[in-house]
Parts: sequence; C-alpha cells; structure tokens
Amino acid sequence: MLIRDIPRWLFTLALLASLSAAEPAHAEEAGVEPLASPRLAALARDVEAGHRDAMDAFWRQVQGKAPLVEPVHREPRSRRVTFLWRGDANVTSVALLGGGATAGIAKPMARLADTDLWYLTETHPSRARFEYFFLVNEPSADPRNVSELMRAMERGQPRPDLLNPKEFAGRSYVELPDAPPQPWIVRKPGAPVGRLTQRTFQSRALKAEYPLSVYTPPGYDKRRDRCWLLVAFDGGFPMMEVTLDNLIAAGKIPPVVVVGVNNVSQDARNRDLSGSAAYAAFLKNELAPWARKTYRVYPDAPHTIVGGVSLGGFMAAYCGLKQSSVFGNVLALSPTLVLAPGQAQPNDVWDEEPSGLLPRQFAAAPRQPVRFYLEAGRYEHFYPVSLISQARRLRDVLQAKGYDIAYAEFVGGHNAVCWRGAFANGMMALTRTKSPRAKAAWNARDALSVKLGSCYDGRLAAVFRGAARRRVESAGKACLAPTRQALPSTDRWSATPNS
Repeated sequence: MLIRDIPRWLFTLALLASLSAAEPAHAEEAGVEPLASPRLAALARDVEAGHRDAMDAFWRQVQGKAPLVEPVHREPRSRRVTFLWRGDANVTSVALLGGGATAGIAKPMARLADTDLWYLTETHPSRARFEYFFLVNEPSADPRNVSELMRAMERGQPRPDLLNPKEFAGRSYVELPDAPPQPWIVRKPGAPVGRLTQRTFQSRALKAEYPLSVYTPPGYDKRRDRCWLLVAFDGGFPMMEVTLDNLIAAGKIPPVVVVGVNNVSQDARNRDLSGSAAYAAFLKNELAPWARKTYRVYPDAPHTIVGGVSLGGFMAAYCGLKQSSVFGNVLALSPTLVLAPGQAQPNDVWDEEPSGLLPRQFAAAPRQPVRFYLEAGRYEHFYPVSLISQARRLRDVLQAKGYDIAYAEFVGGHNAVCWRGAFANGMMALTRTKSPRAKAAWNARDALSVKLGSCYDGRLAAVFRGAARRRVESAGKACLAPTRQALPSTDRWSATPNS
C-alpha cells in the first residue's frame, strides 16, 4: 500500500490545511505551545545570545536522530515529539502531514527566529507508531473549490524526513519506546522461505486481465495436505511474505496460499473495491473456483479468508456480507467505512448520511457464518470523516448481531508501518481453531439467534437510532456475553463469546 493507492478524496482532505495557508506559521498559529521542546528552548537561547555556531552544531547533532523525542514531566506514558525541517532562503512555508489525532490535517510548522529551522512539537502516547512527511511551499487554494484542490494536490510533492533514517513504503516513521513489538516482520534465522510468483487471470465477466501475486508456503511442492486460502486485495499486505514464513515456521498459523489480486489501474481500483457487486461476483464465480482448482487449498468457506487494507479492507467486509458462501473469514485493516458501496467519495459533512453505509447493511441483514478480524488506528481522522469512529461502529454492530469478531486498535494512522504488524495478528486470530467446547457454545448461540428471529434482527435494524441503539446493544451483550482476552504477542484485546 503506497501513497498512490490512497483514494484521491482522502488525500485531498488531508492537504486542506496546508493548501489554505501560504504564509509562514508561528508557534501560536500551529496550535502548539511555543518552544515546548526543552532542546529547542536551549537552542533558542543560544541563538538569541549570538552564538553563531549554535545552529551548525545543532544540525550535526540531530543528523540521523530526528525527530526529537523527549520525556514529558509527570507523564511517564507520554513523549514530546518535535519534527524538524531545514529550509533554505527559498522556503516560505512548511507543513507536517501525519502525527497525532489530526493526522488527516497538514499542520503548519513554525520557524525559529530568522534561522533555517522549521519545527512542530506534539505530545504522543509512548505506544505510538506512525508515518509522516513534509509539504514545502504549497500554494494556497480555496477549500470550497474541489477542482482547484485536485490540481493543487497533483502539484504537491510529499517529502520524507532527511534527518530520520527510518523509512517504510516511501514514508518516514516514528516508533516510540512502548510501541507494541512487530516480531514477525524480521526474518527468523533458519525459517524456510515460501515462493512468490506472478500470474495473470482473465475475467470473462469483467472483461479485464488482473495481475496476480501468488504466495505458496515453504515446502508446498512436497506437501500433500491442504492449505488455507487468502484472497488479498492490492496484491497483498505489507511485509506479507516474510511474515507468513515466520508464522508458519513458528507454528503460529497453518500453511496458507495467498492469491493477491493486483489492480488494473487506480481508477479500476476505486471502482472494484468500493463495494462493487460485479467485482464480488467475479471473486466468487471466477477467481475463487480457479484458485481452489489450481492450488491445493481447502474447498470450503471456513478455511478461506478475504482481506485487505484501507479500501481493500472495506471490500473484504463487503464480501463477508455478500459472499459468505465462499469467504468465511474477513481480515479488514483500517477499512474505509465512510463510503457506501459504489460511492466515489464521502458525503459533505452538512449532507445526510448515506443509507447504504456498510455497518447499516450488516445491522439490517441476517447474520452470516463469517468470522472477523478488524483493526484500525486511533489517529485515523480525516476531516470531515473519521475512519476509527466508523471502525468502532462496525465493531459494535457485529458484536450486537452475534458475529465472531476480534477487534484491536493501534496508536497510529492510516499507515503501512502499522498494518505490517496488524496483518500477523489478524492471521493468527482467524486461523486459530476453536476447541470442541467453544464450537458447541457457538452453535448453541446460533440456535438462540434463530429462535429470536425478527424480534432480535428487527431491533438491530435500528441499531443507530437513539434509545433503540442502547436497548439493542444491551440485548446483544446479554445474549452473547463477550469476554476480553489478549491476542497473541500483543496488548490488544478481542471480543469473542464465552466458551
């Protein structure tokens, strides 16, 4: 998942603030406390005192060590993070995109006196991990004129942090001291290596040829047992091959074959993954049967996963609702749930909410035999929409409907550096086999759901209507009695029925 894969409307919203501010910012205008960083405060005193070599010494000291990370007095679970940009005489404005809870807003940075230092200081939880980049000398644009914003977006050139050696998928990133470990993205010594091959698939129904990236597990050619099947959008997940090799070698997941469906074009991606019924039918009627015939995988839905990130996560959830006879498991990371199926961009904030939003469809429809792993970031806010709020909304609906769902959140944004760890968590959660006792308990709750019938499902159709929502959620929780349990190798929790 690269910058080019982010929906254009999402990137446009993210640039609004920087595009409407062409003048240099001062610390007060950036919405941060002036010189909140003790290190910068000391530097400012040196500059004011006329120490001419202070700036050169500072730039030497921070090379390869940016951004500055400092403790916060009496807040051991927080860190003060100061982003730095060195600008020449031609720089008139610098903005930061990424970082805290306003991760979808480009935040103007302040200039330190008349030096070449531009900075912005934020306070973050010590568990944060997130990406960021800079926008330099962006022209102003009328935020009410979408065409003008699109042209300005095309001109914008996101720049990485030249002082920070940490980079992933073209973005600079920060990992604070207590960020949850991502142990499966580093190849383990001696772990056997799977194979990634490139193929093409011609769809008769869609009249298009789709590039495929197919992963087969280590020893696939010598094994006789069947594998799980994962159909993944955007060609797969970040760090997918090494993660699967490590998980399989450690016995954390069973062998799995991945059919990663790449996009014909960006326009085709936006069309296919935005809840396209035709694309979902293609997956069910053409791609999945071909994969089951071509590769030694289980032929049933309980051993088949559909997954993706961002718009791919949205489409995975859509397939779980519409094509559960083929896909019995959904792995959705940071799904773009602010769209209704087939909708090109979110409604304006002053318009009525679309009736076809996916959580609403799940609330109104009968429960499907599908398991879910859903994970999103607490920094995923893009004015005027919030992906994390919609992820929580879908979680609540699925839990109230009685779905088997594991849900987790990371302290980060709409970032590949977060998804690479979440992918491992999702694969372990979805492929874990239930004990006989747990299966019996789940089947009993299936029967109870059928007996409740229209009384249960009819009330859930109004899950977001004031008092009805509270009554439904209370009924759902009483019926399902979800418990909290730790997911493997994380401090996250999942909600599953008692067993």
